[in-house]
Amino acid sequence: MLTEKWTPMNREITKFNSLVLKTRVMSGENDENWMTRVEILYKTHTGSDFKHKSVWSFLKDKHKWKNPDSINARRNRHRVTDEEPDLFGDDELPRPPDKEIIAKSKRSSNSAASSGSTPTMFQEMLQQQYELDQKRKIERINREVNSRVALYDSQKVADDLKVLQMSTDGMGTVDVTIINAQKARIRALYAPQT
Repeated sequence: MLTEKWTPMNREITKFNSLVLKTRVMSGENDENWMTRVEILYKTHTGSDFKHKSVWSFLKDKHKWKNPDSINARRNRHRVTDEEPDLFGDDELPRPPDKEIIAKSKRSSNSAASSGSTPTMFQEMLQQQYELDQKRKIERINREVNSRVALYDSQKVADDLKVLQMSTDGMGTVDVTIINAQKARIRALYAPQT
């Protein structure tokens, strides 16, 4: 029963909270006017009034709601737990950055020593893969260009054949002269070279 109530409520509170985090206080605007503006924005986006202001007031200072992009917030956003006293996800603060960097550096040096791989080998492998991808791309483009050139050439030959087969009966002398000049040019173009 709690899940049925919490899931839609959580969705609405999350939308409202994201608007709160994105909306900045304007110059000369007090908290009440700012909150009214956020509520109007919410109604504009969703088409309904925000009904859970008291719940949001309770949750807004929790880590998950202050930092919606954190790992714990994303992992626990739609989860309801039976744990006490916190029913709304973890409020645990993230590990300090210097601790995380030390732990990662130890892991990477140990794994490199055990596997025998080095960053330069990995870079070389990436470079080779990039070169292969570029080579394939160039080959594909060349095939496409060649097929287009062949298509153009075949269309040109077909057009030339139409001109050669054209009858000049009933045409004026100027038109006959132009057609005959085109036929002479085409015959010279396709004449065997000796």
